[in-house]
Amino acid sequence: MPLAAGTRLGPYEILALAGAGGMGEVYRARDRRLGRDVALKVVGPALGSNPDIQRRFAQEGRFVAQLDHPRIAHIFDVGSDAGVDYLVMEFVEGDTLARRLADGPLPLADLIGYAIEIAAGLAYAHAHGVVHRDLKPGNILLTQSGVKIIDFGLGKVLQPRTAPQGTLATNTKPMSPMTEGGLLTGTVQYMPPERLNGRDADQRSDVFAFGAVVYEMITGRRAFDGPSPADVIAAVLTSEPAPIGATSGALVELEWVVRRCLKKHPVDRWQSMADVEAILKRIAVLGPRRDAVPSAKPQLRQRLVVAAALGVVALAAVATLTRLGDAKGAAAPRLVALSISPPAGGGFTPTSGSVQSPQLAVSPDGSSIAFVAAGADGEPELWIRPIDSTDAHPLAGTAGAAYPFWAATSRSLGFFADRQLKLVDIDGTPPRAIADASGGRGGAWNASGAVLFAANTAGPIYRIAADGSAEPATKLSAERGETSHRWPQWLPDGRHFLYFARSKDETQSGVYFGSQDGTAPSLVVHTNYGGVYAPPGQLLYVEDDTLMTTAFDLSTGRVRGNPIRVADRVATSSNFYGAFSASENGVVAYATSALAAELRWMGRDGSRLGLVAPRGEYTDFRLSPDGRYVAVAEVERHSGRTDLHLVDMVRGGNVRLTTSPATDASPVWSPDGSRIAFRSNRAGVHDLYVRAANGGGDDQLLLKTSSAKYPSDWSASGGVIVYHADDPKTHFDIWAAPVGGGAPRPLLRTAFDEMQAQLSPDGRWLAYTSTQSSRLEVYVEAVGSDSGRWQVSVGGGSDARWRRDGKELFYVANDGRLMAVTVNASQTFDAGTPRPLFQLPPLPVVAPYLNAYDVDAAGQRFLVRIPLESLETLPLTVLVNWSPTARATH
Repeated sequence: MPLAAGTRLGPYEILALAGAGGMGEVYRARDRRLGRDVALKVVGPALGSNPDIQRRFAQEGRFVAQLDHPRIAHIFDVGSDAGVDYLVMEFVEGDTLARRLADGPLPLADLIGYAIEIAAGLAYAHAHGVVHRDLKPGNILLTQSGVKIIDFGLGKVLQPRTAPQGTLATNTKPMSPMTEGGLLTGTVQYMPPERLNGRDADQRSDVFAFGAVVYEMITGRRAFDGPSPADVIAAVLTSEPAPIGATSGALVELEWVVRRCLKKHPVDRWQSMADVEAILKRIAVLGPRRDAVPSAKPQLRQRLVVAAALGVVALAAVATLTRLGDAKGAAAPRLVALSISPPAGGGFTPTSGSVQSPQLAVSPDGSSIAFVAAGADGEPELWIRPIDSTDAHPLAGTAGAAYPFWAATSRSLGFFADRQLKLVDIDGTPPRAIADASGGRGGAWNASGAVLFAANTAGPIYRIAADGSAEPATKLSAERGETSHRWPQWLPDGRHFLYFARSKDETQSGVYFGSQDGTAPSLVVHTNYGGVYAPPGQLLYVEDDTLMTTAFDLSTGRVRGNPIRVADRVATSSNFYGAFSASENGVVAYATSALAAELRWMGRDGSRLGLVAPRGEYTDFRLSPDGRYVAVAEVERHSGRTDLHLVDMVRGGNVRLTTSPATDASPVWSPDGSRIAFRSNRAGVHDLYVRAANGGGDDQLLLKTSSAKYPSDWSASGGVIVYHADDPKTHFDIWAAPVGGGAPRPLLRTAFDEMQAQLSPDGRWLAYTSTQSSRLEVYVEAVGSDSGRWQVSVGGGSDARWRRDGKELFYVANDGRLMAVTVNASQTFDAGTPRPLFQLPPLPVVAPYLNAYDVDAAGQRFLVRIPLESLETLPLTVLVNWSPTARATH
C-alpha cells in the first residue's frame, strides 16, 4: 500500500507518490533538516523483507552515492525506518524519456544531444566501477539542464547472489508483463542476451541497453518487442532489430553505432562507453547530411574510430543552429542547453583559492563565451567560443589571464594578468594595460567606456573613466564590518551597478546596489558570492550550490517575489566568485561544481594501498608527525568555505576542528603533533592561527599583517612557522614567523615568486618552488647562508617534500609525475638525478598553491587526493533562450 502524505521516514516527510515500478515506489518528500525536496525510493514489498537484500541495498546505496556527475541523479542518503528501507535522491523536475517517446521518435538534433549526455553519464559510472543494469527510457529523465540517469546500480542490489537454474528464457515462473522481478531484475526489452542466460552484467551490458534506447529514440519503436515476455526474450536472443531506414549521413553513422551496441556477444560490442561518447560527438559535428553513400562509409568510420582513440571532443552545435532556426518567428523560443568542452589536450583554468572554479563570461549580445583555459601546451589564456561554432580560439597576448569581462560592445574584453588590469579587442589587437591590480577580483565595462574593477582582495571597487583617471567607486563600511568589495557589474542605465561586499558579519555579506552619484549602497540579496543582472529584470545569484533567479527592480535596487531555481551544483570558489554569467538577450552559462575527492595511500610504484577518507570535498591536507592523523581542509556545503577536520587513520572518524564561516585551510603540524597552524581570512586577508590538535581550546591568532599568508611548514625545532606571502613589489616571498611571538623575518625575498617552502629535518636546508627561470622549478638553499642555490627539478617542478631522514626529496613534475631525488646534504648539498615514481591526478599550480600529496616518514607511502571529477575537463553548460519560466521542450 502506498505511503500516505505526511508519513515520516527518518527526517523525511512524504509529500506525494511520484511513481512506482518493479524496484519499488518513488515519493516526493521533504528533507526537514535541510529544507529541500527529495526523491525517496522505498524497496518494493515483495523484496523489502529479505535481510540479504536490505543489507546490500544499504551497501550499494552508499557505493553509488560516490558517483558525482551532472548526468547522474545524485544519491543523498540511505536509511531504514519502521521496517521500511529507503534511498534518498535529488528530486529532478522533468519528463522521463519513456513518456517523451510515447509521442514518437525524436528529432535528430535532440536525440544526438541526449545520446551524448547518456553516454557521458554511463562512461563516468563505468570508470568508477558502477554498472547500471537496468538502463531504459523510464530511468532517463529529461530536465531543463539536460539528461539525468536514475536508479544507478540498484539492479545489482536486487539481483540474487546465485545464478538461476536454467535461463530466463526457459523459466516457466510467471512474471510481470515486461519486467522480470523474480530471477533477474531489469526490463527485458533492454536486457542483453548474457543476462537472459543467467550471467552477470558488466559495462558491456549497459552498452547493449544504451543501443536499444538510442534505437527507440531514432525510430519511435523498441528494438526488441512482442506481445509477451517470452516473445521479447526470443527476439533479444535470436533476432536483429528492423532496419532504421536511415537516409542522412548522420543517421547512417548512428545506425552503425547502434548495431554494434546490440551485438549478441559482449566481445563484439563497443567495449567502452567513453569510445561511444567520443564517436557520437564526432557524428554531431557532421550534422544531418544527405551526402553519405555506401562507398564512403568505411573511410568515414575509420575517421570516427581514430577520432575516438585520440579523444577528440566536439560539440553538437548543429543542435543549436537547428533549434534557433526553428525558433524564428515563434511566440516562445524553446530553451536550448549546450555543452562547451575545454580545448583539446587541455582544460579549464581554475580560479585562485582553496575552493576553485572555472572562469567564464557571456558576451552582452549572447554571441560568444569567453573562458580561461590551457591548451595542449599547458599555458592558461583567454579563449573565445562563438555560440554558432564548434571551435574555440585563444586570444593572443592573454597568457596568465584571469576573470574576464566583456565590454558593452561585445567586441572587447577586460581581464587581469601580470598584476595589471588589461583590455583587449577580440579582433587580434594586442592587449593594453590600464591600471595596476595586484589581485584583481572582477571588472565591468559600460557603453560609455567607463570601467569598474576590484584591484585586490581587500579594498573597494575602483572606476576608470574614458580619460584614464581612476578613483574609488565604493567605500568599505566599517559599520557593516566590510573587508572587501569585488565582482562589479554595470546596470543598463550606466549609472548604477551591482557588486559583492564581504563582511566579517556573515549576515552583511552579499550583493549590493551602488550608484555613481554617492547614494548609500543597499543590500540586494544575502549570498556568499557575486550576483549577475540578467535582462529583463532578473537577478541571478547562488544559494548554497544552487543558481537562483528572482525579479529585480532597476529603479529601487530591490528584489521581489519568490526566487526560482535555475541550475544545481553550480561551481563557486572561496574568493566569492560564482562561475555563471548572463547576456542581455537570454543566454546563461555556468560551470558545474567538481569538488568530490577521496584521500588514498599509494605506493612508490603507483599501487593503491588503502582508502584514508572516502568521498568528500577536500582541498589541502597534511599528515601528523606520528603518521596516525590527517589534518584536512574540507568544504562545508552551506558556506562553500573550508574548515579543518582531523581524520584518525587508526580508529576511523572525522572530527571538525574549526567552525568559522570563513576559509580555514593549509594545516601544518607542530613537530610534537600537539598543535596545528593554519590560515584563516575570518578578519579580512588570510592570517596565521594556531590551535590544539586534540580539538580543545580556541583558535589563537599568531600573526596578522596586511598581506595574505599561506603556511607551508613548522620547523623541527618548533621555533618558527614558514609561510609565503604576496607583496605588490616583490611578489610571493618566503617568511618565518616566530611561534613565541616577535616580528616575522624574510627567508627568501626576490623579484620572483617563491612559495611552498619546506625545511629539511635538520633545519639546515630550505626546499621551495620559484619562478626565477622561465617556468616553475624546485630549488634548495642553505638556511641563513649565502653558500649557494641548487636546482633540484629538471624540466619544471613544484610541491617539494623531504623524507624524514633528509636523504630523499620528492616533487611534482610539470607533467604531473611524482619524482624522487636522492639527496646528500651532510656538509654541502648534492642532489641526484630525478626518478619518476607514478602519475598524480592533475592539480593546477595556482595560488594559493595547494599540496597534491604528502609522504610518510619512510618515504614508501604517499597520501594523495584522488578527484572523482575534474573541474578542468567537466564541460560548461550554456542555456539559450533562457527566462525564469523557460522549460526545455523535447
